[in-house]
Amino acid sequence: MNPTAPLPRWNLSSLYPSVTAPEIEADLRAGVAAAEAFAQRYQNTVGSLTAPELAEALGVYERLLDTIYRPQMYASLASSVDTLDDATRALHTRAGEASTDALNRVRFLDVELAAAPEATVAAWRAHEALARYEHYLHRARVFAPHTLSRDVENALATKNLTGRRAWSQLYNELTAGFVFPFEVRGESRDRTLAEVRSLRMDPDRDLRARAHGVVLERFQRESHVIAYIINTLYQDHRLENDLRAYGTPLDPTLLDDELPRATLDALMTAVEDHYPVAQEYFRLKARALGLDRLATHDVLAPYPDGEREVSWDDARREVLGAFRAVDAELGALAEGFFTEGRIDAAPRAGKRDGAFCAGMVPGVAPRVMLNYNGRLNDVMTLAHELGHGVHFALAGAKQSLLNYWPTTPMAETASVFGEMMLAKNLLATERDPAVRRQLLAARIEDALGTVHRQVCFTRYEMNAHARRAAGVVPATELCALWSREAERFYGDAVSRGAHDAWGWAGIPHLVHYRFYCYSYAFGQLLVFALYRLWERDGQPFIPRYLELLASGGCDSPERLLARVGIDVTDPDFWRRGLEVVTGMVEDFRALV
Repeated sequence: MNPTAPLPRWNLSSLYPSVTAPEIEADLRAGVAAAEAFAQRYQNTVGSLTAPELAEALGVYERLLDTIYRPQMYASLASSVDTLDDATRALHTRAGEASTDALNRVRFLDVELAAAPEATVAAWRAHEALARYEHYLHRARVFAPHTLSRDVENALATKNLTGRRAWSQLYNELTAGFVFPFEVRGESRDRTLAEVRSLRMDPDRDLRARAHGVVLERFQRESHVIAYIINTLYQDHRLENDLRAYGTPLDPTLLDDELPRATLDALMTAVEDHYPVAQEYFRLKARALGLDRLATHDVLAPYPDGEREVSWDDARREVLGAFRAVDAELGALAEGFFTEGRIDAAPRAGKRDGAFCAGMVPGVAPRVMLNYNGRLNDVMTLAHELGHGVHFALAGAKQSLLNYWPTTPMAETASVFGEMMLAKNLLATERDPAVRRQLLAARIEDALGTVHRQVCFTRYEMNAHARRAAGVVPATELCALWSREAERFYGDAVSRGAHDAWGWAGIPHLVHYRFYCYSYAFGQLLVFALYRLWERDGQPFIPRYLELLASGGCDSPERLLARVGIDVTDPDFWRRGLEVVTGMVEDFRALV
C-alpha cells in the first residue's frame, strides 16, 4: 500500500480562503475593537453589576472571544501542517499578537471577578440569570488567590508572545524540518519524522532498530537546542508560579483540572506499583517473538503474521463501524469529519509529527490531524482523535463558550473510549488467530502506553521541574532523569541502548504543555470504569455517557462522573481499573 497517495488533507476554506485572505485581518481588527468596546463599557464596574447585568456582560464576552479565537485557531491549524511556509508563519505570529492585544483589553474581567466580595459572588451564583455560568464563576473564585493585577496579567500575556509561545513554536519548526535519508527494503528516499517513527512497528527487527536509532540520534544532535528550550520554559513556569504564589509546579495544572493532589498521587502510586505487570507482558512478548529479551525498538513490534496494512478506506469503515455500534449519533458525528474535509492525514515535509483534534469553538466544527502510515496503530489513533472530535461536537451543541472545553483529564474520555470500541469491534469480526493475538496485544500495549508510560513521563517531568529550580539542567542530566524513570518502568524486561537516554527530547507534550501526560492515564482508567458500566447496563448506559460528553466543562470532573456512578475519590478506583490490564495480560499469557 502507498498510504500517502489517497490520504486526505483538510479543507480549511470554510474558515478562511487562505492564509493571506483579507478576511483574517478584518476579523483580527474586529476582535480588538470588540474587546476595547467591552472594556469601555464594563471595566471597573464588574463588582457592582446585578446578576442579570453580569449575565448580559458574560454573553457579550463570549461573543467577542469567539471573534478573537477564530483567526488564531485557523492560524494554528494552517501552521501545524505547513510549519515551514513563510506566509503561514507570518499569519501565526500576527494572529498571536492580535489575539493577545484583544485579550489584554478584557483581562480585567477575571481580575474583577476574583476581587468581588464573597457576598456578591454568592448572590450571583444563586441567581437564575447566571445558572449556566455558575461553574465559570466558581472557577474564577478558585483562581482568585493567584490572579494578579490587570497590568501584570497583561504584561505576562504579552511576554508569552516572545516567551512560552515562541519557544514552543521553535520546537515545532525544528522537529517538523527533520528529514531522514532512509532505506526501507531497497527503497532509499527522504522520509519525515512521522514516517520513520512509524517503522518502530515494522516486522523487520533490523529496520526497527535502525529507525529507532536514527530518530534518537537526530534528537541527540539537536539536544543543545531542545534542552535550552526546556530549561527556558521550565524556568519561565517557575518564575510565574512564584509571582502567583503557587506552592509547586503542579499546582496550576491541578487547579485548572479541578483535581486534588491526593487524587493524582493515588493514581501515580497505583500505576507505579503496577509496573511489574507491564514488565511481565514485555517478557511474554519477548517469548512470543522468540527473543531472550526485548530491546526498546521491540516494544511496539508486531507479532508474526499478525500485522496487516490498512488502507484509508478500510480504516474509515472500521472506525465508523465501531462508533455506530455504540450509538448512531456518534457514528454520524464521526462521519462528518470525512465528508466535510475535516481530517488531514497525509504525512509530508513541514507537517508536525503526532496527532491532535482541534476543538475550535461552539458553532465551528472541530478538525483532526494525524500522520497515517497504514498500520493498525494508525487506525487506533484515528479512532482516538475522532473520539475527541465527537466529544467537542456534543459539548458544542449544548454548551456556550465559557463552559465548552472539558478539563484536560476529562478531555481524554471519549478518545480512549473510541479506541476501546474499535478494538472490541475488530476482535469481534477478526477470524485469523494471528491477527486476533495482535489485536489483543495492541489493546494491552495501548493501555501500557496510555497509563504506565504516561505516568512514567509525568514522574520524569515532576523531577525535571524540581531539578530546574536549582539551576540550569544540562542535557546529560535530563538524560539521567529520563533513564531513571525508564528503568523503573521497564525493569529488567527491556534492554535499553545508549541512545534511549535522549527520549525526553522527542516528546512534544513535555514542551507544549505542563503535566498533560497524567491526563492520558486518568482517561484510560476512567474509560475502563465506563466500559464496565456499559457491559453491566447495556444500552441504558449510552444516554448517560452522551450526556457526560455533552456536559463539556460545565462542572467539576468529580460531580460530572458522580452522575454516571463513578467516584474518582475512592482510593480503590485506580486499582480496579488496573485489574482490567492485569486480566488482559493473563489472557495473553494463555495465548503464549
